[in-house]
Amino acid sequence: MTNFYDKNVISVDVEDWFHILDSPAAPEILQWDTLPLRTQDNIPKLLRHFRNYGIRVTFFWLGWMAEKFPELVNQCKAEGHEIASHGYGHLLAYKVGKEKFRDDLLKAKEVLENIIGGRIKGFRAPGFGITDEIPWAFDIIKQVGHEYDSSVFSAPRGHGGVTTRTSGPYHIKTNYGLLSEIPMSLVNIFGRRLSLFGGGYLRIAPQLLIKWGIKKLHKNNQPLIVYLHPREIDPDHPRLPLSIVRKFKSYVNLKTTLPKLEMLCENYTFFTMAELVECLEKDRPKV
Repeated sequence: MTNFYDKNVISVDVEDWFHILDSPAAPEILQWDTLPLRTQDNIPKLLRHFRNYGIRVTFFWLGWMAEKFPELVNQCKAEGHEIASHGYGHLLAYKVGKEKFRDDLLKAKEVLENIIGGRIKGFRAPGFGITDEIPWAFDIIKQVGHEYDSSVFSAPRGHGGVTTRTSGPYHIKTNYGLLSEIPMSLVNIFGRRLSLFGGGYLRIAPQLLIKWGIKKLHKNNQPLIVYLHPREIDPDHPRLPLSIVRKFKSYVNLKTTLPKLEMLCENYTFFTMAELVECLEKDRPKV
């Protein structure tokens, strides 16, 4: 059995400040071109940070963003980072249905592969928006040609939540073959699975609790999967008129993201998600 406890991954979901899901305050895709973008400043900041620590990560690019900044996509690739897909139009699969979800994945994959001149192996759904009610999503992810998925959040959450027996890497049997799954890292706290390692969870959790959670993951032979968005290292980015709860989730503790990222990079080793998947493939069941 593969040791996963030292195969940690930092992943970046490349969106901009207005890519907030499931809110009436969020602009429609036809309005995106009218809004100022900040990715062109935030991605270089992240690249400098990773370069300073000699760390390679996985960038899950939104296809729409990649079309705006193909030079940044290629810069990420040139510096040794993995390019993966976050879909094209930031869609929730359970809202748009099979056909629109498939079309969105195909468009994103084509855009990204044309930019980098190579295959896109991985996919992550916006908002980890895969639920138990839409198992067909995994069939589509595999059907369009992805080798792995990183959309499972194996606990209840606002935009998703999939019931699984493990929060570590595993394989999903689809109608098109086995799909490697790298779910979000969760730990059991008082009988509940909780995240401490990405997005608002990372920003809210104190560093001591994060380190405790990582120790617990590694003890259970699970990798640490960290995720963040470029806007989370940009405390001065514009704000949407969200509800009180959504404002808290989206904007709390933005100034803590970089210090926590520095702590992680100083204390742990990291690989790309594709490299983690290669280790998982050693345990692939015979079919």
